[in-house]
Amino acid sequence: MIPHANHRAAEILFNVATMLELAEDNPYRIRAYRQAARNLLRTRQDILSMLTDEQELALPGIGVRLRRKLGELVATGRMGFYVELCGDLPPAVEALMAIPGVGPKTAHRLSSELDLATPADVVAAADAGRVRALPGFGPRSEANLRSAAGSLLRREAGVITPFTPPAGSPSTAVPLPFPADRDEDTLPEAA
Repeated sequence: MIPHANHRAAEILFNVATMLELAEDNPYRIRAYRQAARNLLRTRQDILSMLTDEQELALPGIGVRLRRKLGELVATGRMGFYVELCGDLPPAVEALMAIPGVGPKTAHRLSSELDLATPADVVAAADAGRVRALPGFGPRSEANLRSAAGSLLRREAGVITPFTPPAGSPSTAVPLPFPADRDEDTLPEAA
């Protein structure tokens, strides 16, 4: 199983690669970020344990500068380069990227093609059936997007939705994706 911190860091690296691609940056640099993300997903060892004393990630196959950026992400929960790239995005795209599962390309499409600027706009557009009208989006992706945007809005509002097990399943303890008493296993938001 992939450790949660590895998965979260890989997601950030994939987003960096996509933002560089949208900016028509050097293709070798884009490939390096994608390859680093894939390496993180293949690594079964938690990246938090791979951090060296020099705040550099000891991960083979990755260049020195990228290892330092990853080390910064692991050590502080932020990657300055990622924050800079996000700062260059239009505010609407940046706000839409806060929705779980929405990367730079999807956020850019939602913003430019449907003129959406906030997670609340996404919920309204999904309720009206406007998202599924976009090429590449169907009823299921629209429902997933609406659900993710709705949960983000509830979380921002401080509303806690209780877990409701599916019908016919035992309503005992809810398994957590990682140990609840080990906060160091998770990375804070990168931006």
